[in-house]
Amino acid sequence: MAAAYGDRRRAGAERALAGRQLLYFDGRGAGLVTEVLGDLAGAGRVAVLAPGSDTSIDTYGRFRAAALTLNERLGERAAVVAWLGYETPGTFSTAVATTGRAEEAAPGLRALVDDVRAVAGQRARVSLLCHSYGSVVCARAADGLDVDDIALLGSPGTSADTAADLHTRARIWPARGAEDWVENVPLRDRTQAAVFAYESGLVRPSGY
Repeated sequence: MAAAYGDRRRAGAERALAGRQLLYFDGRGAGLVTEVLGDLAGAGRVAVLAPGSDTSIDTYGRFRAAALTLNERLGERAAVVAWLGYETPGTFSTAVATTGRAEEAAPGLRALVDDVRAVAGQRARVSLLCHSYGSVVCARAADGLDVDDIALLGSPGTSADTAADLHTRARIWPARGAEDWVENVPLRDRTQAAVFAYESGLVRPSGY
């Protein structure tokens, strides 16, 4: 479709998606896509990735590369769902400093988790991995969400004072890199929760 309008970059991104295991695709605007890596129906572990700012169909390859790496590390009987299910804010924009986009996106994330559970079943361990602004989305969707773990990676804040304030049975894993600049992002109603540094992908569960 993009090729018909002379948008070569978008056309290339759309061609790259052809033949993949997509649950959803919408090429309008910044674009939305949800892709499954692995056998979701047979998975014992499922990771759902929610991206942060500046992620669109045009930059989807970078997001997908992270999902592929995780899927390889999880090994057999695991699946990864790359959920670009909302219009992410720009890193240098007014939208990234508010929760508006997250509140709009949360219902879609909840619906996705319901669909994942319907396919993978209750025995599968489902985890949300939420990066940067994606952690704000996950926090808005967390109330009653049927997941086992929620990892908030490089989060600018969730507006929750404690893990209990998220109203979820999931175990919360907050983390950021030792030199992560995101702690300086002035998101309204920043979380008061402790954020732990992590190295080599090792994250410790929250103790707050």
